[in-house]
Amino acid sequence: MLVLLIYNTGSDTVDSLKRVARAKAGDKQALLDLVLAREREFYGLSYVYMRNEQDAADALQDMIVILYSRIHTLKKNESFYSWANQILVRCCLTKLRRNKRWQSIPEGYEEAAEHSSETGLDLLNAVHRLPGPQRDVILLFYYSDKTFEEISRIQSCPVGTVKSRLHQGLKKLKGWLGDGYREKT
Repeated sequence: MLVLLIYNTGSDTVDSLKRVARAKAGDKQALLDLVLAREREFYGLSYVYMRNEQDAADALQDMIVILYSRIHTLKKNESFYSWANQILVRCCLTKLRRNKRWQSIPEGYEEAAEHSSETGLDLLNAVHRLPGPQRDVILLFYYSDKTFEEISRIQSCPVGTVKSRLHQGLKKLKGWLGDGYREKT
């Protein structure tokens, strides 16, 4: 009975590892089940980047297509969700770069952005103005509740670099938002 209880408490992990193994063997339903098990988390991460329901769903769909075509390259089955998050972030960034080519920046945007803290700039808009690496770390840490270690794996960089990017990004936000910005302690 005790063995059964221990097995059941870890069954989600055991089931996930079995599904990853089946997906690597070509079972498309197993891969879909893995994605559906964390669908809300994936969609939330995608939405934080894309800021639009349709684009978030499109990026998620792009991630699934890539997962189907590259699941065989996954080295460690237990790293599936970190690997999938990394692919999703890259899909979002690629989509944002492509969308940027087609959007024109309104006249006077830069000047308005610099003075926007006086008019109550939304924090998320300020975060999206940050340089890519700093923006990504802040989005993953604060909006997706990822740990430094998870972000390190997603961005393929040392934990120290993640912490540095977070610090620099927060410093810029504080400068942009002025006295109205207070870090949570």
